[in-house]
Formats: sequence, structure tokens, C-alpha cells
Amino acid sequence: MPELPEVESLVRGVRQELVGKRFADVSFLRPDVREVIPAARLKDILVGETVTEVTRRGKYMLIHTNKGALGVHLGMSGRFVGASKSALLVAHTHARFEVNDGLEYRFIDPRRFGRLFSLEPGEVGSHPFLAKLGVEPLDPGVDLRGVLLEASRNRRQPVKVFLMNSEVVVGVGNIYASEVLWRAKINPHTVVNKIPVRKFIEISRQIIDVLSEAIKAGGTTFRDYRDKDGNPGYFQENLAVYGRQAKPCGRCGSKIVKTTQAARSTYHCLVCQK
Repeated sequence: MPELPEVESLVRGVRQELVGKRFADVSFLRPDVREVIPAARLKDILVGETVTEVTRRGKYMLIHTNKGALGVHLGMSGRFVGASKSALLVAHTHARFEVNDGLEYRFIDPRRFGRLFSLEPGEVGSHPFLAKLGVEPLDPGVDLRGVLLEASRNRRQPVKVFLMNSEVVVGVGNIYASEVLWRAKINPHTVVNKIPVRKFIEISRQIIDVLSEAIKAGGTTFRDYRDKDGNPGYFQENLAVYGRQAKPCGRCGSKIVKTTQAARSTYHCLVCQK
């Protein structure tokens, strides 16, 4: 599932292309994806209106006009890609957003776990999909160490599960949590309220570093994720532990092991990560 780096890479590309342009038309090829699409409200927000900004909150891309915003969640297999209006439609195209210069964006989602929804002006902080989201780890004003430390003190759960809780901090998905903890030399099964205070400095630093590096690489693509031009991300080439079961640890040479936490695969080094 696309996480913060993938969505941020998409947002940056769409922002560069869309801000200042108008939507000429919007059409939906089915009434729902994961949920019913508010087609009439989205047309009112978008058609004939100028895009004022494209932002991200957690894993959601938000395309703003003066009347509100289009919210896009890619789910497990969704894509939001640019195309010529005359280009043939590919299978599982569920929506078309035509811009006033002949370009259009298409929302494609084979598994239909994605979302297309509307936001009213000023609703970003209160919309049901967004209201409970935690801090943005890359925001310069966020004391990430302080947030993580305070949230961890009354929790008896593995640190990796804790880091993946989007109500604490957004964007540290399964892949990135494994990479962060390898870099910080912490066993992902360690109970989070047993981790020394000083270690949260390193965890916070590695969250920022890993996510920033992943954004520069365009995100991570194993199967479905593509940017707005249809290109995959390349951060998977830099992964130290995720997906590397039985391969040597790049730090000590010991074999990487695979375990399961909260029904998700976890990868770590038994020697380096105590």
C-alpha cells in the first residue's frame, strides 16, 4: 500500500502540473470505489474552477479549489496518472478529470480499495478520514521525538507496531518502520515503553532520514504504485532489511530474519538489532 513517500512524490508531480489550471470536465465511470463517490459535489467543486493548491495529509492527496477539495486515497492498487484526453482508457479506470489544456488525470484502481471524496473549504482538520491522523513527521515545526516519547509511555506494544500507528505519526508504514528500526539498531519486537529515552532521538532522526530518502527516490514500488507519469519509485533498491529474508545484513553479515507482527511481515537482524 502506498505510504507517505509515494503519496508525497505523487503530490509534488501533480502540484507542478495542475496548480493554476482549471478543470474542464469530470466524469465517473462507476458510482463507487471503496465507497460511493460524491459525484455531484465533486463536479461542483472542480468543474470550471482553478486549482489553488495540491497538498498531502497522511496518505491522502488533496486537490483544492476555492469551493473545496477532491480527496484521493490510492488504497492498495490505485493510480492517479496523467494522460492525453484522446488516449485509450485502460482497464479499471474509474474517473477522469479533464484539465482545460487537453490533459486529463485518470484514477485507476483494479482492487477498488481507494477513495475519491469531497472536502468543504476548511475541512481538512475535521473531515472523518483526516481528523484522527497524527503528526506529519517531516513538518519542520514538529517535535517528533517529544511526540513519540509521550505517546509511548503508557503503551505495551512492539515498537514497530507503535510506529505504524497513524494516530501517533503518519507515514511510517510497514516497509519504512522496518528500515527505521534497522538503522536505529532496535529490535522491532521490543516493547515500546521499555525503550530508553535517548533512543527516541535516534528513532526520530531515522524516520526523517528514511522518509526523506524515499521521497527523493520517488517512493517504493514492488508491484502497483506509479507516479503521475506512470513511473515506478526506486527506493526498493536501497532497502536494508525489508524483503531480504535469509540475506546477509549489510552491517554485520548475519542473516536477516522474517517474523510476523500485527499480520504484517517484519524483517530484522538478530545480531545488530538487540
